[in-house]
Amino acid sequence: MLLWDLMASPITIMVDALVIGCLIYWWSRTVAPASIPSVNKTMPYVGGEVAVAQVWQPGYQFFYVALFFTVVHVAALVLATSPPDAPLWGPLGYLVIMAVAVTVLRWEQ
Repeated sequence: MLLWDLMASPITIMVDALVIGCLIYWWSRTVAPASIPSVNKTMPYVGGEVAVAQVWQPGYQFFYVALFFTVVHVAALVLATSPPDAPLWGPLGYLVIMAVAVTVLRWEQ
């Protein structure tokens, strides 16, 4: 049983998957056609036309939206994975803490 436990451990499975992935990668390099360098391979392509470079600098408003998105989704993940037999004050307390965090985040603007 010790050999089976060793073979089924997550570390062994991870190493096996990594080795198999590397072997597939190296094998595919031998059967793929040779790459020919070309300018067209490095150009951006948008709907059949050459893409024009545009500069867009996100402001701090974008940061607040991204942080709000992260806080709300992490709160939803924590609440969705909470055990069903957890006391009611646990998830409700967490929701209160997240509501305060979102309020403070909104107040900063």
